[in-house]
Amino acid sequence: MPSKAFALMESIIRSGRANPPADRAADRRAAAEQAAMYRPFPGVRDESARDLRDGSYLMTPDDARDDLVILYLHGGAFFSGTAGMCRAIGAHLALGTRARVVLPEYRLAPEDPYPAGLDDCEAAFEYAATLASGVVVAGESAGANLAMGVLLRRTARGDTRALAGMLYAGVFDQRKERYESGSWVDRAEADLALGGADDSMTTHYLGGHPAEDPLVSPVLADLTGLPPLFIQVSSAERLLDDSLALAAGAARAGVHVEMEVWPHMTHAWQIAAGFLPEATEAAERSAAFVNRVAAGRIVDGAALLGGPATLEELL
Repeated sequence: MPSKAFALMESIIRSGRANPPADRAADRRAAAEQAAMYRPFPGVRDESARDLRDGSYLMTPDDARDDLVILYLHGGAFFSGTAGMCRAIGAHLALGTRARVVLPEYRLAPEDPYPAGLDDCEAAFEYAATLASGVVVAGESAGANLAMGVLLRRTARGDTRALAGMLYAGVFDQRKERYESGSWVDRAEADLALGGADDSMTTHYLGGHPAEDPLVSPVLADLTGLPPLFIQVSSAERLLDDSLALAAGAARAGVHVEMEVWPHMTHAWQIAAGFLPEATEAAERSAAFVNRVAAGRIVDGAALLGGPATLEELL
């Protein structure tokens, strides 16, 4: 059963659905107000990332490591959301991995449609790579879509600095038909966050660009060569099928995939880490994945520690 804190959050979301923002500007103001509620976590320094777009953050844990950094991309249906909204999950990931966490702002649709946001996120990857030798690319919802876009671009260019992807309830299929069947239809009543959503996030973001482009619909991409992926999604949300399809495609392409399907949870519950026990647990599991990647415990069996490396050592 969900926690009492989840029941409280659920009631807050239901109240918000009864009085949704009147327009895009109101939605963005609400996101900014939510971000302003963040309170710093002990052991993590929270500061502006001045080399990135205004509103971007760099979260640095005590005794930060120099071999790993996490680039975390916020969601918001490509037209809203802020980096500041993700400082709680960023702080938990920083504490759990001792890695710096970069939270970049990126240009939003419809003012700046594809590929503006993805280009900004790729620039943020380059910034993150100046902080450590390996980069884990993460994000929730639209941010998970952008994270996949960054990983696909980096993999195509043979960039080994991209160590892993960590994807929360991503938008991975933007074709028109995905809005007409499957979990998008079946979970409309159960999904408190996206129950009233339509395909406007796609039309605004694409601005006429083909939805069949793998960089905007990663379920259509050749995923061969991607680094390990960690995927979390709720079975109660409309984007369930996106994650299932991406995980299946990655597995068929020979990519290491770890996927968790949580019951009951609302869309992108992970960003409530520190308030919602389920979100804090999700962050801890994510950090454990990152730590295994950094230690070489899942990328290649030959890199596993604590066992014989050659047949001669067995004899």
